[in-house]
Amino acid sequence: MAQPNAFGGKDLRVMRKSGPTDAAPKFMSTITTKGLTETMEYDDATVPNSDNPDQVWARRSLPKGSAWSVSFSGVADPLAYKQMRADMQSGVPTYVQIQVAKPAAQGGGRWDGAVFYENLQIQSDAGGVVKFTGQLRGDGELAWADAAAGGP
Repeated sequence: MAQPNAFGGKDLRVMRKSGPTDAAPKFMSTITTKGLTETMEYDDATVPNSDNPDQVWARRSLPKGSAWSVSFSGVADPLAYKQMRADMQSGVPTYVQIQVAKPAAQGGGRWDGAVFYENLQIQSDAGGVVKFTGQLRGDGELAWADAAAGGP
């Protein structure tokens, strides 16, 4: 039986793109914790069994939409935080790429999509290291592309 091919957190990377076609996105190195959530939204209907009207009606789920978001946190760098805040305040989508930095044979690839910042927080505790957290709201589809044969 084949063993799962687990991979380290350093190989899940959030990259900032200058636009939708940017082929050389910049690694957002201050982001140390990240998560991608994809969801489907459904409308439900309960319908009778035509062959047996006395049977309990069954739920049918009709997909009506999809959504995605990215949560993140890290150690604040003043310049990197300033860029994230500017992206948030701009009112226009920011483009991101989320990489699984492995060769295609190991499941590597990337998601590309547009996001809006939903929130961004900066904080420190008792004079310690300044940290930040944030949430990105996907705008439109989240496209997946397999990695090149030799790597990400």
